[in-house]
Amino acid sequence: MQKRKKLDIKEIGIPTVSLFVICAVIAGALAAVNAVTAEPIARNGARAADAARQEMFPGARFEGHGGYFTVMDQNGAPLGYCIDSEAQGYGGAIKITVGLDPGGGVLHVKVVSCDGETPGLGQRVKEESFLAQFAGKKDAVQADSIASATYSSKGVENAVNQALEIYREQIGGEGQ
Repeated sequence: MQKRKKLDIKEIGIPTVSLFVICAVIAGALAAVNAVTAEPIARNGARAADAARQEMFPGARFEGHGGYFTVMDQNGAPLGYCIDSEAQGYGGAIKITVGLDPGGGVLHVKVVSCDGETPGLGQRVKEESFLAQFAGKKDAVQADSIASATYSSKGVENAVNQALEIYREQIGGEGQ
């Protein structure tokens, strides 16, 4: 019969405390990095969304209303709306900007960010050949998925549907 070894506090305590200290230092370092990078990341995201709006409606003026932008020509005549939206893809959030005509029909969809999606597969949701299928839609859409990028395709579909829902709830017939 084997004799049981008596637990020694040094054998358990020192590694446990050491591991705790290492984890606390790493968590603190991650929090510091997050604090330093959060604002620049947000600014870059806002710049990318602004650029997408300008690309959709060159030379237009944009008036923000919280969840959406009214798009006007230089004389103040309405051109439509831009709505920023996001949904979960395969590797993280997919952020898009949807350009709508005054009646709520999709004119353009631009992917602002899909950095977490798989290169060569999920990032193909940025391609015009995929995004063109949303043009003219006013109601909930079902996208034809990109082969081997179903989650990414579904993420863009969900984000477009979210933008259309924002239009229905917040804008309704404002521009009609």
